[in-house]
Amino acid sequence: MRNSYNLGDPGFLSDPAPMLSRMRAEASLVKVKLPIIGSIWVTTTHAATSQVAKGKDTFFLTGLGAGLKKKGNAGLPWWSPPSFRAMAENMLGKDDPEHRRLRKLVDQAFVRRGIREMRPNIAKIAQARVASLGTGTVNIVPGFCRAFPLEVIADLLGVADEDREAFATMGNAMVDFNGGLFAIVKMVRSISKFWHFVGQMVRDMRINPQPGLVTDLIAVEAEGEQLTEDELVSMIFLLMFAGFETTTHLISGSIIALDQNPDQRTWLFSDFDNRIESATEELCRFVSSVAGTKPRIAANDIEVDGQLIKKGDKVMALPLAANYDPAVFDRPEMLRLDRFPNPHLSFSTGSHFCLGMQLARVELQEALRALYTNHLELRVSEPATYAKRPGFRGIKNLSVTLP
Repeated sequence: MRNSYNLGDPGFLSDPAPMLSRMRAEASLVKVKLPIIGSIWVTTTHAATSQVAKGKDTFFLTGLGAGLKKKGNAGLPWWSPPSFRAMAENMLGKDDPEHRRLRKLVDQAFVRRGIREMRPNIAKIAQARVASLGTGTVNIVPGFCRAFPLEVIADLLGVADEDREAFATMGNAMVDFNGGLFAIVKMVRSISKFWHFVGQMVRDMRINPQPGLVTDLIAVEAEGEQLTEDELVSMIFLLMFAGFETTTHLISGSIIALDQNPDQRTWLFSDFDNRIESATEELCRFVSSVAGTKPRIAANDIEVDGQLIKKGDKVMALPLAANYDPAVFDRPEMLRLDRFPNPHLSFSTGSHFCLGMQLARVELQEALRALYTNHLELRVSEPATYAKRPGFRGIKNLSVTLP
């Protein structure tokens, strides 16, 4: 059965529980083949996922960190174009001490933004986007699930009004990747355009600072260090890409989950303010929009939850598998919005836990509030179309009827 698991199969992405169960029955880690990356171990249990994600002294993002002769990034082949390698210069592609330095700098800038203070504006954006949808049958992904968090992240970064259209166009182009050589070429072009766009934005803000996270990142200092321009541009790419794509899929996946579980939807919206916190955690678990973390390299032979991993092997933690592990979650294939406790790993764990997890929670809450306050009887009218991208439960199209 080894190597027969397709993590990009639309059937798996729409209903992951059956295949995850088969994988888990084989071992706590199994080998699969991923496009570009090749053969790699993936975790199938909560324990294995947590051990890999927390193992910063054992599992490294770069060959250099793992003490290997091949010093490249675990998730990038040697032939990756320069634009790909440049974008990997953010903290998600770094091991300590570089990761710790970059994380500290960005943490300081994030603290200044205050997610709690952003909620009223996030709610306002959500309401405006819902109003723009009108009624009838629509593909809700581009007009709401994607447009809403993209506008929020543009506000957070401080993108100028006159640059918003270009920013949105490039953002949409980068998340349309769906595998294949042509798609890779298109992605390279999109990243190159974005690199030049953000680089110019940074240079402009050095001269004429604007309110937002970009200006904060330019200004913040820690231990006498600042972000270089390449690090800054790469970090903005990370914040933009991770800050809206993952939330896009979390929102669209939540719409599907609520449609498939009308009793749970009724329970939530009969007392939304008091129930949304627990519902948020369960939707994050159930949807698991980020199915897999960045690939890592084992620095030495190690046993992970009973499975031997050898030095130099590539390993990818699967939060999706952790979140559907029956050893931790009773009936994990069921959506239970009052589930407690809920130790899901949707935002990963360890030193690389998601920086934007509070923002994602607030965006999901305000998206659901705005959408269902105006369209409580919303229904999914056609099965969703999933992007064939291992590591993401990405929804390309979701047709819904808005009464």
